[in-house]
Amino acid sequence: MPGSLRSRLQAGKPCIGGWLTIPSVTAADALAGCGFHWLAIDFEHTSFGLETAEACIIAAERWGVAPLARLPHADPFLARRLLDIGAVGLIIPAVENAQAFDGFARHCLYPPQGRRGVGLPRANGYGHTFKAYRETFRPLLIPQIESRKGVESTGDLARADYVDAFFVGPYDLSEDLGAAGDFGSSQFVSLLAKARAAAAAHGKPFGIHQVKPDPEELRERISEGYRFVAYGTDVIALRAALGRPVEIVESL
Repeated sequence: MPGSLRSRLQAGKPCIGGWLTIPSVTAADALAGCGFHWLAIDFEHTSFGLETAEACIIAAERWGVAPLARLPHADPFLARRLLDIGAVGLIIPAVENAQAFDGFARHCLYPPQGRRGVGLPRANGYGHTFKAYRETFRPLLIPQIESRKGVESTGDLARADYVDAFFVGPYDLSEDLGAAGDFGSSQFVSLLAKARAAAAAHGKPFGIHQVKPDPEELRERISEGYRFVAYGTDVIALRAALGRPVEIVESL
């Protein structure tokens, strides 16, 4: 599963993901069934715990969807635990320094490349596929660019062979520019183009969180060259679908 997603990214094919913020296996099962290439479990802005995350990972696997997790920060020990329960990749927020990210990444890779602890977790079938998993598994590692400093570091980050793609957090990047939620400012657009070019110079796919679940906007993002796109979130999709029915009643 990580291999198929990595192959799509390396081939330059769009990889569209669902974003899970509701800590519920039912929500994960329903979202994965939409046919996404990947499903991210958000640990940064939700109340997710590891037990619920494990159930959601299993739900994603059921649909053949690659389960990823967005960490709350570059926590190497939470990263190890998520990989052990079956996450095939990690999105790491607010990355701004290539050297610091290298230190984090080493915790996600087995020796001699890294220092991930070796055990018999769910990820290797509790030892059933120990040798194959130990020798062939490499997690997808995706730094999230959310500041001007992060944009400036994109080129250095892209040189690392363990970096598989980049992902922009538009709200935090616009907040860093002093205009939270303004995705049309010339400075915001310019910084996105700069980071995307730096990633492309090293053959690394670039992604973004398209918060609004709008098919036409998704087509635009793909035409602009984005190849790793989160499409809305479960909660945003729910609210968009329901709208505000009370206003309809009040207008009658």
